[in-house]
Amino acid sequence: MRLPFLDRFWRKDPPKDPGKPKYAPRRRRVLVTEGEDDDSPPTHRGFLSDGRSRFTLVAAVVAIVVTAVVMLVERRLALTATDADAERPAQVALGRALYRQHCSYCHGGDREGHEDWRPDSPVASGLGPALDERSPSVDRSDREIFERVKFGGQPFLPTSTRSHMPAFEFNLSDAQIWALVAYLKNRWPEDVLARHERANRGEP
Repeated sequence: MRLPFLDRFWRKDPPKDPGKPKYAPRRRRVLVTEGEDDDSPPTHRGFLSDGRSRFTLVAAVVAIVVTAVVMLVERRLALTATDADAERPAQVALGRALYRQHCSYCHGGDREGHEDWRPDSPVASGLGPALDERSPSVDRSDREIFERVKFGGQPFLPTSTRSHMPAFEFNLSDAQIWALVAYLKNRWPEDVLARHERANRGEP
């Protein structure tokens, strides 16, 4: 009976080639210096390995930080404003948000008002006049518009006339009301805005 595990004791190795060296020669390691011809692909150094990339990154970070600071300052000015500046983006943006929240129900989403509005329209109807370039507010100063928003329309009309304009004195701060005025002015055309500025200066 043959036992496979005993084969290694009587297995004979093949005869060696007399022309083959006993030991394989060691391969010489060649150091390739920079500048010499090399067929290997270039080594990737990474995005920040050169000065131009580092400069681009630093410039981008500085731009982001400056933009964030400017936005915070503009937002702070809008929340503490004592006038209406139609060229102040943060104030106009604040006024737009406040308008949609408090004014659009009666005056329309784009200040277009309601065609069915009349001075004697009931309060519950939710109808309001236009606040765009057709509005009488165009010929009022910033201060007059501010006071009508803050104190409502009734104090500025004869007692025999009923105004449905509510007062926002206890709902909005003065800075928020100024933001509403800035938003209205920002949407007026140039010729209408010029007419409004004459009212600001007290000119007829």
